[in-house]
Amino acid sequence: MNAPVTPERALEQAAARTPDQRARSVRAALGRGDLLGAFDEVVRRGDTDNPDLNYLEVLTLARLGDTERALKLYDDYHLEEIGGVDPLSLKARLLKDQAFDAPSPDPERLLEAAKLYEAVHKRTNSTYPAINAATLARIAGRPRLARSLAKRVADDTSASGATDYFSLATLAEALAVMGDVAGARAALEQAIKAPDADVGARSTTVLQLRRLIAALGDDHGMEPLLELIEPPKVAMFCGNIFLSTPELEADLAGRMRAVIAREDVGFGYGALAAGADIMIAELLLEAGAEVHVVLPFAEADFLEQSVTPAGQDWVARYHAIRERAASITFASNMSYMGEMAQFAYGSKVSMGMARLRARQLNAEAVQLVIVEERGERTLSGSDVTAWRDTGGRAEVVIAPKLTRPVMPPPPPQIDVERGAYGLMFTDYPGFSKLDERVLPLFWEDVMVRAARSLEQHGEVIRSGNTWGDAIFAVFQNAPTAAQAALDLCEELKKVDCKALGVREGTAMRIALHYGPTYSGYDPVTRRTTYYGTEVSRAARIEPVTPSGAVYVTEPFAAVLEMEKNHPFDCDYVGKIALPKGYGTYPLYRLSRNPAGR
Repeated sequence: MNAPVTPERALEQAAARTPDQRARSVRAALGRGDLLGAFDEVVRRGDTDNPDLNYLEVLTLARLGDTERALKLYDDYHLEEIGGVDPLSLKARLLKDQAFDAPSPDPERLLEAAKLYEAVHKRTNSTYPAINAATLARIAGRPRLARSLAKRVADDTSASGATDYFSLATLAEALAVMGDVAGARAALEQAIKAPDADVGARSTTVLQLRRLIAALGDDHGMEPLLELIEPPKVAMFCGNIFLSTPELEADLAGRMRAVIAREDVGFGYGALAAGADIMIAELLLEAGAEVHVVLPFAEADFLEQSVTPAGQDWVARYHAIRERAASITFASNMSYMGEMAQFAYGSKVSMGMARLRARQLNAEAVQLVIVEERGERTLSGSDVTAWRDTGGRAEVVIAPKLTRPVMPPPPPQIDVERGAYGLMFTDYPGFSKLDERVLPLFWEDVMVRAARSLEQHGEVIRSGNTWGDAIFAVFQNAPTAAQAALDLCEELKKVDCKALGVREGTAMRIALHYGPTYSGYDPVTRRTTYYGTEVSRAARIEPVTPSGAVYVTEPFAAVLEMEKNHPFDCDYVGKIALPKGYGTYPLYRLSRNPAGR
């Protein structure tokens, strides 16, 4: 029997791939809608000598919505010099995305992108840049130009007789621009049956059609076109823990199986407690969906608290799902402290991760729940309330009265206050090498400036502390921490680097995390302090954050995503090894959303 592959060995195997193998792996990940996996794979290449991999990195960033970074790398990698329709069109795509990132699309920028697409079409004679030029011209209010380009695309595509997804989707888009909705529908019905109609391809078409529909209004009858090609939904699953019988499982499984099929769920995020969680995860795998396991705390403790009490059969089913899961995430690595709040925290992270994935795929996030009728008074019922209160749609299968297992007693309670908060660590790169003569200037220009910025958020800061150039602050929640961090980041970019004798552009690096912590009296400072596993985790992120940037953990990004209409973007930067052997974690770069959501 082969030994299991460790994460370290998996990274070694990935690093040993040839450029062609890596490119195929990245394209496969993009095809199945695994944008984070595609990015992780392409950045492992180590160097930037391969033009195809450079192109794939920029394309992945574009699909992730990180337009500014993609534009910079496009120029840094000189992708325009590669030639070919895809690299040339990518620059136009980035200009298009930049225009749509504004609070309202800028017609002049849209036309600039349309002209570049048209130039690529003339150079390559490809329909791909031509249809993008046509759609952008229509959105920018140039209907005659749009119709002329779209007719050319429709004629060329029809004459080619191509049956691949992109050719048929291109034909559909051209017909839609020309106002032939019935023809567009017929082309999309063929496109969705094509062998290459993967999640990534459908996601791209959906975004393009949504933009066109938004520009033309609701009276063109195009909305039903989206229903044909929308990517599979992303689900957060949850429910009651219970003891099962064959009859009960058959009933619940039959009803949930019908929900999964009707909703076309392709991705699921949740824990694997006995009962509802495991049942839904099994049904998702049966339907061919990806399952992403999100555990609230240490796995051994989770098994002891949420799986083993229901019997060894559930334990075996847990491990079977775990083996087939696309990923395993720990909302926290801490032990179970006997707090229901730890389960609620894990659920909130699961919900946010599902919504992050749905946003990346231009898909809908939905909640799948199995709960008994009185379940609104249970933790799972609270999950449903939290999901719906933040604009989510829940599909609930109501179970008859359930028999619960005898749960183990919680560990002894510690009489110390705990809560979940936003945690911020900062420091100033190169501080230890500053000349002694400029330290008073540093204190006035950096630390006093930082204090004034944070004072603007005093009502939501629970605690703050400094040592040297470092700042540690605890915030009431994730949104207030995000707002304060970005304000601080922008304020400290005004520091006079030349006077300090540091490289121009040097600024604070800021790290944010969200998680449960202890709070208590510090006998040294005689103030309230915050400490615990998650504080240590937050402290490990700041050293890997670039100067002048704000990096956040995946739990922070997920919890932020659970806020309605928050004005922030979290752009994936990859799985980063943290210092002092703390492990490898996915991190995101925080910024303000240009459109303000």
